[in-house]
Amino acid sequence: MHTLVTPGSITGLVAARAGLGEEILAAGQLRQGKAPSMASMVTGIALIEVLRPRRTKRLPRNFVLAVTPTRIVALKSWGGGSEDGDDYTIHIRPGVRGQFRRDEIALTDLQDGAESKGGTLQVGSERIPVFRPNMTGGDEDTQALMALLGGL
Repeated sequence: MHTLVTPGSITGLVAARAGLGEEILAAGQLRQGKAPSMASMVTGIALIEVLRPRRTKRLPRNFVLAVTPTRIVALKSWGGGSEDGDDYTIHIRPGVRGQFRRDEIALTDLQDGAESKGGTLQVGSERIPVFRPNMTGGDEDTQALMALLGGL
């Protein structure tokens, strides 16, 4: 298990598990869909988004994007928090699930810049809403990924 309490933990996990053979400039965890609001979670409407089919088949529902000097790689991931809510643990499945040129992917609609809870991932001509699964404040690795892909 790997906890996201120190900067570089997602990048380090990708380097250890994915064997990309290149330097990892940024890596962060995202999920397809729209970030749930507090009202939608209380009323149960957020469940519709969870049950909705993923927006694109080019990426897993939960994934880590890793940016190298030559490409962007998607890896299937999942994560969860501890009972006390302090630590968020992430796991990555072996194997690359998607591979793209650096100019094929951009992140837009970042209302709060790199600290945004979600945005729109442009993969070629597709526009896919994405958000951070770790909604308890995020992590520095995903912030760095969002800044890099968002041109911030």
